[in-house]
Amino acid sequence: MDMMSVALGTGAFNPNVPSAASGSDLHSTHSAISSTGPTPWAATSTSSLTSLNDYTNYPLVRQGDRTYLRDPENNYPLPCDLPEIHRQILRSVMLIRVFGGPFCNPYLTDRPPKRVLEIACGSGLWSGMCNDHLSRDGHRDVAFHGIDLVAIAPDLRKNGMNWHFKRHDLRKPRLPFPDDYFDFVFIKDAGMCPLSPAQQAQGLVEPLRVLKSGGVLEFWDSDSVFRSLLPNPAPARKLESKEQETADATATYTFSSATPFTNAQNKYLQNYNSWLGKAFDSRKLPSLPCSTIGLAFNSEVDVLEKVESRRIAIPLGEPRWEREGGKDGSGPRRQLTADQLSIRRTALLTVIQMIEGMEPMLMEASGKSRDEWDRWWTAMIIDLFQKGGLANGECLEVSAWWGVKK
Repeated sequence: MDMMSVALGTGAFNPNVPSAASGSDLHSTHSAISSTGPTPWAATSTSSLTSLNDYTNYPLVRQGDRTYLRDPENNYPLPCDLPEIHRQILRSVMLIRVFGGPFCNPYLTDRPPKRVLEIACGSGLWSGMCNDHLSRDGHRDVAFHGIDLVAIAPDLRKNGMNWHFKRHDLRKPRLPFPDDYFDFVFIKDAGMCPLSPAQQAQGLVEPLRVLKSGGVLEFWDSDSVFRSLLPNPAPARKLESKEQETADATATYTFSSATPFTNAQNKYLQNYNSWLGKAFDSRKLPSLPCSTIGLAFNSEVDVLEKVESRRIAIPLGEPRWEREGGKDGSGPRRQLTADQLSIRRTALLTVIQMIEGMEPMLMEASGKSRDEWDRWWTAMIIDLFQKGGLANGECLEVSAWWGVKK
C-alpha cells in the first residue's frame, strides 16, 4: 500500500511512481532519525550549560508536542520531526503525480545527469525517487548529493544508491561545492528556509555557480497563502499532449498571471492568510515564494536559457462550479474519480498539517489564548471536512521553473 493510501485510508490512489514513499522507506527514515545520535538531533535543556548556545550540535527544542529549530536567528517556521517528514513525503508524492514525474524539464531525457544536487533535501525522498526514475531508463551511474541543516535523511547507500549527504546551513554565503560541479541542481519547498543576506541579494547565483554549463536548474515550490480559483479556467497555455493528459488525469488546473483568481472565500483560510502574513513579515519570510522564484529565473537572462515554468492549482475540495457545470449551470459537470479525489484530499491534508505545524507562530500572530485557538481549530476542521467549506475554489498553488545554464 502506498503512502497516500496509508494517509487517506484508501487504496484508490495510484501515484504511478516508484516505491520510495512506501512504509519501508518511512521505517528507514524513522530508523535514521533514531540512530543519528545526539549530534544532529539532540534537543537541549536549560540544565545543560554546554548546550545552551551550541545550535550546531543541539539544533532542536521541544515546544508542546512538536520539535523545532531553536536557533533564535533561524526563522524556519515548520517543525523538524517525524510528523513533518510524513507531511513532506505526502506533498512530494503528490507533486510528482501532478507534475507527471520527479522533474519537469525535458532535457534530462536525452542528456541524463552524472551528478545531481538536491538543496534542502530533508528526508532525501525526492533524490531516491529521481534515482529510481533514471534507473528505470537505464541510467544507473548517477551520483546524488543532498544538503540540509538537520541530518534526517537515511543512508540511501544501503539501497544501492550513490548517495552523499552534507549538513549545511543555507544562511552561509556559499554552498559547500566547487564551481561547475553538478549536471542537475534541484530545489523543492525551500521558500521558507532562511538565506544569508548575500544569497537573498544574489538570487540564483550560488545554485548556478555549482552548476555546469549545459546543466539544468529546477525549482519546485508552493505558495503559503491561499486564493480561490474562479469558474472553469482555461489552460494557461497550449500544453504538450503529455502535460495535458496529466492535468486531465489529476483534475488539476494550469494557470498563469492572467488566470482569474479571487481572495479565499473560506473564513478560516482568510484568518490563516492574515495571521501568516503578519508572522512571515516579522520574520522576513516570503509568503508567496513562487513570485520571488519566477522573478529570480527571469532576471538571469545572461546565465540561463530555455527558461520555462508550469504552474498548477490543486483545488482543496470540490468547487461548486465543478459540480453545477459553470456559472450558469450550462457547462459540463465534472465527476471526479477516486484517484482525483484522493489527490485533492492529500493536498488538503498537507495544508492542514502545515497549519498545525506552524501553530505556535500563528497563535502568537492571532493574539488568541490556548482555549480560543483550540475552539478556532476545531471549528475550522469541521468546516473544511464536514460542512463543505471549500466549495468556492480554494486551492493549493504549486509551481515549477527550470532553465539551462549557458
